Amino acid sequence: KVDANKRYSETSRSYIGQAYLMIAGRETNTPEQEEQLCLKALEYGATSAYMGLYFIHAGQNPEKAIGFLKQYVATKPRDSVPYVLLGEVEMEREDYEAANRYLREAKSVARGHSTNLDWMLFQVNYLLHDFSYASAMLDGALAQGQFISELKSLAADPRFADLSKRPEFRKYEPMIKGTSAKAAI
Repeated sequence: KVDANKRYSETSRSYIGQAYLMIAGRETNTPEQEEQLCLKALEYGATSAYMGLYFIHAGQNPEKAIGFLKQYVATKPRDSVPYVLLGEVEMEREDYEAANRYLREAKSVARGHSTNLDWMLFQVNYLLHDFSYASAMLDGALAQGQFISELKSLAADPRFADLSKRPEFRKYEPMIKGTSAKAAI
C-alpha cells in the first residue's frame, strides 16, 4: 500500500517502483493491468518499466513502443538491450547514422562481448564507409565462427558488392567466395 500524499525517501521510492515492476510481471495480468503497473513503477523512478511498456506495445503499435525505448535510453540505462533494439529499428529505416549511435552505445554499456552486436556494427559502419571500424567489428563477429554463411550471403547484396575488393576485407575473400574457411583465417 502506497499513500500518494506521503513523501518517501529516494530509497523507499526505488523499492516501491521495483515492487510495481514485480507485480506487473505476473502472468495473470492483462496487458492493460501490466501497462498501468508499469506506469506506476515509472512514477516511482523504476525506469526499466519502459522496457515493459515497449514489449506491451511492440506487437500492435510499434511507433508507440519505439517511443518508450527512446524515453528509456534518455535515462542513460546501463542496459544494452534498448540501444540494440533502437539500432535495429534505425537499420531497417536505413538511418545508418542513428543506428550507429545506438549500437555503439550498446557496445559501450554491454557487460560482455556480443558477436551479434559486432555483426550489426560491421554492417552499419560498412554502409557508412568507416571501413576500418567495420573490419574490426567483422573480426569480432567472426571470432566465434559465427556469421560465416551470413557473410557469404551479404556479399550478394548490392550495398556490399565491393566487400572482397576493399583492402580491409580481402582476408575474408575465401569465406565470401566459399573456399576453405581456414584459408581466410
